[in-house]
Amino acid sequence: MNVNPLIEAIFKNFVYEGEQIPINFCFYTGKANAYITYFMASNQPANWADDENQAEEAQVTLEIFSRSNFKGLQETVKQKMREGGFTWSYTGSEFYSADTQYFQTQMTFGIATPLPAIPNK
Repeated sequence: MNVNPLIEAIFKNFVYEGEQIPINFCFYTGKANAYITYFMASNQPANWADDENQAEEAQVTLEIFSRSNFKGLQETVKQKMREGGFTWSYTGSEFYSADTQYFQTQMTFGIATPLPAIPNK
């Protein structure tokens, strides 16, 4: 399952506290005060019946980078992902990089989608 279009749609024109927050797949090279990157953490079959999986479950990790306190941004991201059909499953460590001068944290979300019906064999 490719969740990238879902993530891009959820965060299209994302503004937090009057500032446009860029979101990019895997890396960001701009100079924004806050930005988000994301990547697929896992993708696996789910909901087995009659020896066939009936759904796919994807886990996606969003990394939040911010030059200031990111707690409010983190909660807004969590809410937007929930509204987009994802389930929050994990928040990782929080740390500060003196080299880049960004605070950073990771959040992981999951989503399951049913597969199309398999015709009778």
